[in-house]
Amino acid sequence: MLKVIMSIPIDIDIHFFTSVNLGLLNNIKNKKLKCKFFKPISQIENNNFNYTNNILNKYNLSIKSINPLKINDISLFNSNIGYNSIINNIIKKYYKNIHDTDIIFIEGIIPIYIKQILFKLNCDIANIFNAEIIFITSMFTENETIEKIKSKINILFKKEIYNFKIKNTFSFIKEIYNKQNSNPFFYNLNIFKNILPKNEEINVNNNFLSLKDENIIFIPWLKNFVFGINLKVICNYLDCNLIDNIKYNKIKYIIFFNTYIFTKQKKFTESLVIISIKDNKIIKKIYKMLSKNIFFKAILFTDFIIKKHNLILEKIINISIKNNIYILYVKNDFYNIYLKLQNIYKKNFPIKDLKLITNIINYIKLYIPSKIFNKKYVNYKFYISPFIFQYHLINKASKLKKTILLPEGNELRTLKAASICSQQNIANFILLGKSKEIMNIAKINNLNLNNIEIIDPDTIRNNYIEQLIYIRKKKLLNKTDAIKLLKDNMFLATMMLKQNQVDGIVSGANTTTANTIRPALQIIKTLPEYSIISSIFIMLLPKNVLIYSDCAINPNPNYEQLAEIAIQSAETSKLFNIIPKIAMISYSTGNSSKGIEVEKVYKATKLVQNKLPNLIIDGPLQYDAAVIKNIGKYKAPNSLVAGEANIIIFPDLNTGNTTYKAVQKTSNIISIGPILQGIRQPINDLSRGATVEDIIYTIAVTVIQSGVIKK
Repeated sequence: MLKVIMSIPIDIDIHFFTSVNLGLLNNIKNKKLKCKFFKPISQIENNNFNYTNNILNKYNLSIKSINPLKINDISLFNSNIGYNSIINNIIKKYYKNIHDTDIIFIEGIIPIYIKQILFKLNCDIANIFNAEIIFITSMFTENETIEKIKSKINILFKKEIYNFKIKNTFSFIKEIYNKQNSNPFFYNLNIFKNILPKNEEINVNNNFLSLKDENIIFIPWLKNFVFGINLKVICNYLDCNLIDNIKYNKIKYIIFFNTYIFTKQKKFTESLVIISIKDNKIIKKIYKMLSKNIFFKAILFTDFIIKKHNLILEKIINISIKNNIYILYVKNDFYNIYLKLQNIYKKNFPIKDLKLITNIINYIKLYIPSKIFNKKYVNYKFYISPFIFQYHLINKASKLKKTILLPEGNELRTLKAASICSQQNIANFILLGKSKEIMNIAKINNLNLNNIEIIDPDTIRNNYIEQLIYIRKKKLLNKTDAIKLLKDNMFLATMMLKQNQVDGIVSGANTTTANTIRPALQIIKTLPEYSIISSIFIMLLPKNVLIYSDCAINPNPNYEQLAEIAIQSAETSKLFNIIPKIAMISYSTGNSSKGIEVEKVYKATKLVQNKLPNLIIDGPLQYDAAVIKNIGKYKAPNSLVAGEANIIIFPDLNTGNTTYKAVQKTSNIISIGPILQGIRQPINDLSRGATVEDIIYTIAVTVIQSGVIKK
């Protein structure tokens, strides 16, 4: 089984984030696990931060990269439909690359801007693929403790209603600069101890620190000492003036000199020394060092505004030139240069430097636990994320090439949904309405209806009079009444479906459920094995997908009808590859209470079990016992459904409709439906509060139903 791992950044620079991801990928490669790297989005409005992907491609690290998306329009993130389109494209790329690999490693997106939306996108991606998460964050000051890091993560992720599997947290420790610590790149272990939890231990070996904690992994960030920096890059970044041209020269250390010097002489030859020209004591000290043949790679003078002749400075420059020491100078002050250098790779990563990349990987691997990726596979429980469900729904519908009739041809939400579905090849469409009126609405709202057929209902009504009279002959329908009925677009549409001129109908954005169902009952009728039509809503909850039934049709079904609703719902669920686990809902679990309504649910459950002994069903169950594992185990310990139900059968319309609307509106989720079941041909109703998204997915469901429904 494929394992999905995702690294998610929290308040961290791009080069820190890239570095730890390179180390993790190298760890996977060394364990001889087949891995594919996936950066879902590499570019948003020409800001390219896909450094890990570029490094993998450039240096052939034996890990295949999946080509990311490029988003050139930020406004897509502010639209539900645009956002879902981005998600669908990410899922599509994922499914194209899941073969011949053990691990998909997803690198999260750093929220440089539109932070809230991009953070949500990271959350959604992790949830979609049921990924194990590795947080990567930073600790920048002595006031930021491990507890604060954990709190920060918890606060951020509680904003999204997800149940993540957290693998580890990697935290970079970055020392603060202060007067007591003259060299900010040497770590003050007293400060480091201050940030540890009580009774925690650290090991120190050659400036490397490790923490005895299985969930938090610390990496001291010694970027200058370990990795080295091209002097030319520094010069350009700081906008330095220089006395001589710089060739390609790598410096391994940056040394900020003030009144204290804390370093080793052997490191000077690989160092850039930074000095304030205002600090006469340091200037003299540097001159003495140079006079004793203690040399540097380069010297950078800050605060460089010469107002008077400085003999010592001239001597320093002359000695430097003779000994190939580069001299750079800037007007900025000492402290600002220090601050600026902390972010030299904040938005740029040196991907052209193979030696640097190798050093980064070798450094990071010192801190990655050896057992972090030991298991090749992870046994996930059966899981369908809402976005995956939506993706499969659209993908399946688009392969069937069906024609859907929309009787409310002039309804704006319906037109928007039809336009989107048509462009995505989800279905072909026929709209009922006046062509001029519909095209005018489309023009005002910038909708593309080029491939959609529009039929004026007045031109075709008479074609169905005789057929309608024949169908309703037992009710003694006459011609006058037939003509009257056909003036209703829903009756006309239902007749077109009856004669197989279309494959399905979606209606109800402007009318009641009764108006949609009445023609269906009179003309299409139920399947022979059923006595009623019922409905379901597919509830796309943040963590899973549930089916609610019946929330739209039957006010107070008896126990036999309730059993039918359960069976119909189980059959419908199979269209969407949901393995049914049915909970028959009541205010009581098991035999904890008695009453007429509880008895009805109990008898309905037994009836279904007798008819379909292999169907997993249980009842009566309270709602919490049906969907929450811990409560289910406590209230119904022997149940195969409790805590794991994916189909919820409500005892009556009052309970079902109230519950579905409460969940939908308070959770701000997509609910697809009501979807009619038990009928010979697919006709689906829309809630009058339906969004464009709701209509799109209802259309997709109708297409799928039309591919298998009996006629």
